[in-house]
Amino acid sequence: MKEEIFNSLNKASLKIFPEFSGNFQVSKPQDSLHGDWTSNLALIMAKQMKRNPRELANEIVETLESPQSFEKIVIAGAGFLNFYLKEEMFFEKTKEFAKGKFETPFEKNPKKILLEYVSSNPTGPIHVGHGRSAAFGSALANLLKKAGNNVTQEYYLNDRGLQAKTLGLSVFLRMQELQGIDVNLPEGCYAGEYVKVLALKAKKKFKKKFLLKGIDTSSLESLDDWFNLIEDSFKDFSDLSNFVIEIQTDQIKKDLDSFNVQYDSWFKESDLFKNNLIQKSIKKLKEDEVEEKEGALWFKSTNYGDEKDRVLVRDNDEPTYFASDIAYHENKFKRNFDEIINIWGADHHGYIPRVKASIESLGLDSEKLKTLLIQFVSLKERGQRVQMSTRSGEFVELSELVNDVGIDSTRYYFLARKAEQALEFDIDLAKKTDKDNHVYYIQYAHARICSIKKELKKRNIEFELETSLEKLNLLKENEKDIISLINGYPEILEQCYKNYELHPLCFYLRDLSSKFHSFYNSEKIITENKDYSDAKIALSTAVQEVIKNGLNILGINCPEVM
Repeated sequence: MKEEIFNSLNKASLKIFPEFSGNFQVSKPQDSLHGDWTSNLALIMAKQMKRNPRELANEIVETLESPQSFEKIVIAGAGFLNFYLKEEMFFEKTKEFAKGKFETPFEKNPKKILLEYVSSNPTGPIHVGHGRSAAFGSALANLLKKAGNNVTQEYYLNDRGLQAKTLGLSVFLRMQELQGIDVNLPEGCYAGEYVKVLALKAKKKFKKKFLLKGIDTSSLESLDDWFNLIEDSFKDFSDLSNFVIEIQTDQIKKDLDSFNVQYDSWFKESDLFKNNLIQKSIKKLKEDEVEEKEGALWFKSTNYGDEKDRVLVRDNDEPTYFASDIAYHENKFKRNFDEIINIWGADHHGYIPRVKASIESLGLDSEKLKTLLIQFVSLKERGQRVQMSTRSGEFVELSELVNDVGIDSTRYYFLARKAEQALEFDIDLAKKTDKDNHVYYIQYAHARICSIKKELKKRNIEFELETSLEKLNLLKENEKDIISLINGYPEILEQCYKNYELHPLCFYLRDLSSKFHSFYNSEKIITENKDYSDAKIALSTAVQEVIKNGLNILGINCPEVM
């Protein structure tokens, strides 16, 4: 409907003023008394034409090829055009939604999309910061699919390199402690309790294979000191590192799965090395944009506006993470996706220019790549901030938060704030079971409607949805406000889809449930007036289906009893 109005207005504007190039809007008015749709076209045109906006609004109305859907078009205020739907059109969407029939996919040109998100190193548990990315990525995938696209969800697994080696060392040192051998953990080791658990599992697996026997370690202070010792003393140390990385990866999969996050693909960084893809990608970069200096191989990313050139291969012949990312992104492009979306933490903001530069240097279309940034999460409990740091072991695991407040509250509050804004997660609020907790209130609206249906069966009251939907005109004006809100649901989804965001859907469901609770509390739904009761139950059914549809996109459950 919005598109129909926009197109009609645009056509009329060009008839009146062919040179018109203004950016006008069609939107839902804040007050349903001002119509079902409103537009500022006359005000925008009036500025360019230097005319009175109300007079121009009259001319626009006369020029419009009047859509059959409207009862009237009213000029309001300074020259706003307010559109009032005919009754049958006003109820049309509510009737469809009540029957669980939602509009066909709104993407006119469905795309094949690769969506990569979370991709945290398998060197520790998934923490709450990763959890926000997980909630956002999985919900965005649901929305992209709802629009009609073919979406592949992927996790990029950094299963090798310095951090993987460091986890192996951290577990190795804890294994020594289990055997009564005193060692000092060098700065940079992982120190969480999970490392001790991994050490127990590694000890069970490898027995006494990786034990320091008669080796003096008192002079070892840094990570490099320990790596040198291990390289000399344990030729197959990678077996230990690979073992603990595999266990951590399995735990990540388990935590994400229990958080309603499932991936289609797990791409390992180690596969890039096995297939020599990194060197192959480096050779495909423009020849004059790769140079050797200071014993290392560099990429001239400053040619593309990056703040400095970037190392591809260090002076010890070890490729950098950036080199791996170049090969990984080339692989993404080779898989013929129409759109490639990265969801990264906000701390990766400076990484975007160099990745884009490498894609262009490879001769690929960087416009296919879109990077969305997720800001940091902090936790607040009893008015105090909870601190977290991966290596110090003080982080709060996602599973801890979920166990404390539940999956649904966790996902909702991760999604209810704009992704690029920092989030302070209020644990006490998320645990509330009243209207202050928005997700509880949304779910409670759904459960209340389920209870109405059960009450009908309990009283043996017949309710036929199809015929009841024809009685919606019996609703009072304030009850029709709910229908106005329901009618705006498709536009909310399209707004979220267009802007790659989820928080407007959270707010919409909050507002819809709030209106329903007011409606529910104002008077009885089931009364002796059969026709009026049928109309109210039919309206409630539409609310129920919209809530269910919206929560499904957000990856949040719809309980029937609360």
